[in-house]
Amino acid sequence: MDEELHPNLFKPLLDFIPYFESNRKKYNCSEEMSFDPYIYHEPAKKFVEQLYNSQFILSFDWMSWQSEARKYFDNLLLIDEADLDTIRKLFTTIIRADRFNAGTYALMIDNGVILCMLMRLKALIDEIEDEKKGYL
Repeated sequence: MDEELHPNLFKPLLDFIPYFESNRKKYNCSEEMSFDPYIYHEPAKKFVEQLYNSQFILSFDWMSWQSEARKYFDNLLLIDEADLDTIRKLFTTIIRADRFNAGTYALMIDNGVILCMLMRLKALIDEIEDEKKGYL
């Protein structure tokens, strides 16, 4: 992880856990012909904004990393063991891929990937805080 970034910077992302846990709809699909028929509800859009505001989105060659990301998306148990850098790469891959392939974000919401990654982020932040307190 970038040494300049503090885990507290990422904590606002955890506020979205209840939203992604809920059964509320996160988006609608437009009936009109469009390259991007997905209309995300405000909290889903705010989450993406917060990923950027928290400096969580990485600048890296996510396109060449997609095959690695697919392993995590296809087996959520791998996410439970992912480190912070991997979680950041996964979120970056989803958000950037959605620009080129509309509905990627929606699919990851529906498949529980976003929630799973947020839960892993929470566990990682808790671990970092416990280490700082001397618990681990």
